[in-house]
Amino acid sequence: ACSELSRSSCEECLQNVSCLWCYTNKTCVDYPVRSVLPPASLCSLSRARWGACWMNFEALIIAIAVVAGLLLVSAAACCCYCCYCRR
Repeated sequence: ACSELSRSSCEECLQNVSCLWCYTNKTCVDYPVRSVLPPASLCSLSRARWGACWMNFEALIIAIAVVAGLLLVSAAACCCYCCYCRR
């Protein structure tokens, strides 16, 4: 269980992909799988780590949103080019 890894280190906690590390109180908790984002009562997004200790959850969400946005814009640009410009 993730709670057994509390008070250890972030690296040890995140070896289990179902765990979330909170730097506020240095605890390792089970990731709340029922919600997409961990609730603020569990840990604030800027202090939560999941997957990598060097990137907080807030930055991870922003990075994923930027990449997804770039992919959508690229796909739309390709569709416009193929459908309208190549006639």
